[in-house]
Amino acid sequence: MSIRTFILWITSIILAGAVGALLVLNLTPVVMDARLASETRPDVVRITEIRVAEPSTSSGSSKGTSAQPSSENTLNETSLRADAIPSLESMGMTFQAISSELTPSVVSVEAMVEVDFFGSRRLQEEWFRDREQERERPNELDDQQREDGDSQQDGGRTDSQQENQAPESSEEPRRSYRHPKVSAMGSGVVLSQDGFILTNAHVIDGASQGDVRVTLADNREYDAVIVGTDPSTDIAVLKIQAKDLSAVTVGDSDGVAVGDWVLAIGNPFRLRSTVTAGIVSALSRQVEIIEDALSIESFIQTDAAINTGNSGGALVNLRGELVGINTAIASRSGSYQGYGFAVPSNLALKVATDIIELGEAQRGLLGVTIASVNNAIAQELALEEVAGVLVVGVVETSDAYNHLQTEDVIVAVNDVSVRESNQLQERIALHRPGETVQLTLLRNGQRIQRSVTLMGSEALR
Repeated sequence: MSIRTFILWITSIILAGAVGALLVLNLTPVVMDARLASETRPDVVRITEIRVAEPSTSSGSSKGTSAQPSSENTLNETSLRADAIPSLESMGMTFQAISSELTPSVVSVEAMVEVDFFGSRRLQEEWFRDREQERERPNELDDQQREDGDSQQDGGRTDSQQENQAPESSEEPRRSYRHPKVSAMGSGVVLSQDGFILTNAHVIDGASQGDVRVTLADNREYDAVIVGTDPSTDIAVLKIQAKDLSAVTVGDSDGVAVGDWVLAIGNPFRLRSTVTAGIVSALSRQVEIIEDALSIESFIQTDAAINTGNSGGALVNLRGELVGINTAIASRSGSYQGYGFAVPSNLALKVATDIIELGEAQRGLLGVTIASVNNAIAQELALEEVAGVLVVGVVETSDAYNHLQTEDVIVAVNDVSVRESNQLQERIALHRPGETVQLTLLRNGQRIQRSVTLMGSEALR
């Protein structure tokens, strides 16, 4: 071995040792930090404690592997098969039974509604111009025949007849700006065996008598009569000439709770008799979509898929009872994004009954101006909780003027708690003018009760 080779060999050994020492020095703190973290923080999961399931064998059994096996946490697939799967199958069978029972009670509603072009005169002009061009497009033969006929008629007239003929006006005939009509699709619920249909008012908004058609689940079609609408609740009632229909059973929407399973049945995107499932995700939602001075919004919120065409369809519970009329969605895309809203069945049934029996919705009013209690109001009035409805003003011609005062806080109607102003509106809307309700109030720190007779909307005019 030459001296040069020997020196290179010694140098390589020294460099290798130095690199190894640096690696050990750099890695040791990291390993120690991790060890200390796992010792001082019992919530840190060690890699050896993660159980990885083995691929299923033909026998269907599977066990987890772990360096530190724990009999307490190991999943028992036998118990899963014995308990969970039959429970899921039972739920699936429940959904099937409800779908089979309720699908015939949900109908398709098609209305020819007027389009207002969002108030744009330019768009109206363009629409009418296109329609006129379509009408004034005869073929050349018709033009020639018309010219020949005109010349023959002119040749047979005397000069006096031609002179007495009124000159043609150079002005264009005035157009009647009637809005064009387009087809709007929605859903409806059979309310009675003799043909009353419950739907949303916005489904038929802009339609006239004779413009609405209902298609049943068995494909039978009927012209529908518009019995009446209530814009304040977005409820409408139709009537078809049919008998022995499969009517829905109306449930008590007051019994609905957050977390309850519900099914939405309707005709989204013209896909008739579509059933989706979800849960009730919130109650008494106010989303400000009803454009009416006396609007009532106390929606049931659900994550069951609702889309365009579901409006007016059924929201039912696991007993197959109608608990809501699907009305709207919250979406930035225009399609389902997880938030659907339904008018509670108790309110929808009350409005529908009024329309059928009286021709219009009869809504009782307290005759007060109200606001939901917020944190500032609660502190000012020394309330124990931020809940209730503050009385801001009282109409002098109402019975409430004799019983309520400004700064009263209404916390219940007929022993049903109200925490927001829209909840109070919903409870009062369940009653007709002239009926009496029992109010629970907070006044000067005291809890009192007052009976108030409701007034009608005509008293406000």
